[in-house]
Amino acid sequence: MKIIHLFLSKTQKIRGNKWWGVVFLCLSMLLLIALPEAIAWRDGSRYIRFFTSPFAVVFLLTVLSTLGVFYALFNNYGLAWVLTFVPVCLLAQINQMKYANNSKPLFPWDILIVWEGLKAAGSMADPTQIVSLTLAVSLAFLLAAAVVIFMLPKFSFTAFRKRVLLLTVSVVVLTAMGVGQRFRVWFPEPANNSVRIADLDAEYRQKGFLIAFLNNITGLPKIHVEHYSEETIGKIANGLPKTTPDQNAFQPDIIVFVSESFFDMTKLPGITYSRPVNPFFQELKKQNGIKWFSPSFGGQTANAEFEMLTGFPLALFSPQVVPYRLYLRRKTESIASVLNAAGYKSFMIHPYYRNFWSRNTVIPNLGFNAFIALEDMNHTDKRGLFTSDDALVSEAIDILESQQQPVFLYLMTVQNHYPFEAGRYDDYDDAIQVHSEKLNEAENGILESYANGILDSDRAMRRIVDYAKAHPDRPTLVLFHGDHLPTLKGSVIFQKLGYELDDGHLARHEVDGVVWSNYAIESNDNAGYQMCYLPMKILQWAKQPMSVYFRFLEALSKDYSIIHTGGIYDSDGKKIAASEFFSSEAGYNLRHLVYDLMFGEAYSTKNDY
Repeated sequence: MKIIHLFLSKTQKIRGNKWWGVVFLCLSMLLLIALPEAIAWRDGSRYIRFFTSPFAVVFLLTVLSTLGVFYALFNNYGLAWVLTFVPVCLLAQINQMKYANNSKPLFPWDILIVWEGLKAAGSMADPTQIVSLTLAVSLAFLLAAAVVIFMLPKFSFTAFRKRVLLLTVSVVVLTAMGVGQRFRVWFPEPANNSVRIADLDAEYRQKGFLIAFLNNITGLPKIHVEHYSEETIGKIANGLPKTTPDQNAFQPDIIVFVSESFFDMTKLPGITYSRPVNPFFQELKKQNGIKWFSPSFGGQTANAEFEMLTGFPLALFSPQVVPYRLYLRRKTESIASVLNAAGYKSFMIHPYYRNFWSRNTVIPNLGFNAFIALEDMNHTDKRGLFTSDDALVSEAIDILESQQQPVFLYLMTVQNHYPFEAGRYDDYDDAIQVHSEKLNEAENGILESYANGILDSDRAMRRIVDYAKAHPDRPTLVLFHGDHLPTLKGSVIFQKLGYELDDGHLARHEVDGVVWSNYAIESNDNAGYQMCYLPMKILQWAKQPMSVYFRFLEALSKDYSIIHTGGIYDSDGKKIAASEFFSSEAGYNLRHLVYDLMFGEAYSTKNDY
């Protein structure tokens, strides 16, 4: 108590000092400008580079002008200080947490999935640690703010005209500083001026956390197009091969089974299994194996799903965005909408929360007739941490039993989702045992948990195919593959086992799959394609009509097999420069068609091309 009394008495003397206003202004500059940037990165070299750059002045004027706005509005310097200090520092701390986890800064659109992020934390991480850290940081900021408010002098600033003047000046300064588009950073434009993609990481490095964050509130990165018009789209569409409608009206059921984090483990050397880990997959692989290149690794299923459903390559977008979060807030063409137009009824089933990755908004906008999420399922038995693949198949069979018209079923599993912690399947007698001499006990436990998910997914796939075999009167196409490779202690377990992920040929993104049907389909060359080609290939295998965009992809695939942020490859497997592709006619047409469907007027769907 004596210490507190001494502190308070000293504080009163400080408040009476006529220089306190100047001192406090300097203190505000330190806490409102220097501290948040330090919190955001925890990187001394980055910190020094920023504060020796011109953008430090922009940062300074922006923060002080924000302080001025709040002061003018509320006539309370303490309240203005808190309203500026607490949100900025809290966002800086969240930025640091995100940056530490995946080397990406905090973007404004990340706030759109706060609720689903908390749900994910409850299932896929340790929520106690996350919540405790957030509360501790918030409490520290609030306590610091409370102390500073108590120390504040009681400035006399009641004149309405003075407050209006301060508000006007502050708003003008904020506008002039370009808290919007003025200071947006782009990649240097290539000489051909054919494509521009926002480099958001560079923007954060150059401008600092706060200015870059504010800049991106007012504008989302979009695909760059030069001459978008109905005439441009019509010219591209009219240049495509025409298709003749199938008079036989052949319409097989189409089942796409996407196994979470699926990877063909038999590729990993030096592992012993108590029994085969994916025997049915290996059996079907000999008949019609396929290979795809996912846009992601170890996570971000939504990006792979985006390519799988729309056919829009992620290489067209800023590498820091997730389209499910930012776009698709209107009706957008996908394989589901194309099949619906042909007489199908389309369903997506995903045994996780419906608002995760904004699917509750995105999936209906992609044209699915129904989205069945965890909250809607009749079968919810768990296997390990999550709803089992077997429960998902039960849900799918219920739909097949109830529908007379042809169906498109998109099944996205969740059972084999990260984290693959040891002991996940210890309570199950039918679990597979896995071991490698190259790994320690904990790493073997991780690998074993992952392998059991692969085994259960294999069983679920067999059940789907067996159901189709039992109904030969109903033609059926089944496609099985993964969304991305797993993160097995990051890349550590892959490295220890001698599996090279960074081989210069996108091995980190190579996803295996199989195609099965109870009718004859065209042979597959198994050359390996970008995942964006998948919906086009499904329409080929199912012998269904294609839209303008999917006909364009069919033609594009003959010249370019992979269009990935990690590299673009032609049909012979030769890597070509991104600038070469985007400056070509094919790159020009691709950007304009995707822009038309996502951001434009969808001219390609409104005319008879």
